Amino acid sequence: MRRALVTGAASGIGRATVDLLRANGWRVAGIDRSGSDDPELHAADVTDEASLRSAVAAAVGDAGLDAVVCCAGVSGSSSGDGPVGTSTAAAFDTVVGTNLRGAFLTVSAAWPALTAARGTVVLVSSVLGLTGGGGPFRSTAYVISKGGLVAFARAIAAQGADAGVRANCVAPGLVDTPFAGRARTDPVVARYVADRQRLTGGPLVADDVAAAVGYLVSPAAAAVTGQVLAVDAGWGLDP
Repeated sequence: MRRALVTGAASGIGRATVDLLRANGWRVAGIDRSGSDDPELHAADVTDEASLRSAVAAAVGDAGLDAVVCCAGVSGSSSGDGPVGTSTAAAFDTVVGTNLRGAFLTVSAAWPALTAARGTVVLVSSVLGLTGGGGPFRSTAYVISKGGLVAFARAIAAQGADAGVRANCVAPGLVDTPFAGRARTDPVVARYVADRQRLTGGPLVADDVAAAVGYLVSPAAAAVTGQVLAVDAGWGLDP
């Protein structure tokens, strides 16, 4: 049975990914700082290297690891982030520390198991990491963190190829998760999202992104590495 590790596994895209992979026959362990009644979800914060390494070791166990999916993250708006020139160093440390450094620490801890299994990595980036952000989504640290994940995936892909390790990103548009509160309550944000995600006319659902992750960790994507799969209902097509 193939084994996967998913961070941010208690809710949103992470939870949807856990459910999809299990439905497809994977054994999935999760990491999340929130509690859960899932016996294979390990409590750890991806910003705490010691607890994260302990959780990864417990998840890997003696069975090894075939895939790592990094979904853990925080939003810019919830952390005091803002446009260039107004975002604070504290916001940068929080957002980049969670979204980018957390993925770096997770992959680093799992690397021996990934190379042993010729495994695969999927990092959950964002359309904002590709477009730079605009309108009501001008969050500097968030854009940096999500763009950095694209570069990190390419580094893993280039440096891991000789060991048979693949790495890719998914770049979602706005997804109806706890992160998406403004799209439900602010009509200006809701209209902005609807205008850009024209295929759906509004937020995506977490299952849309999980389906892309499921493809990237599957044998069907065996020759796909160092790529970004946008799941944004057309958002990234706008100039």
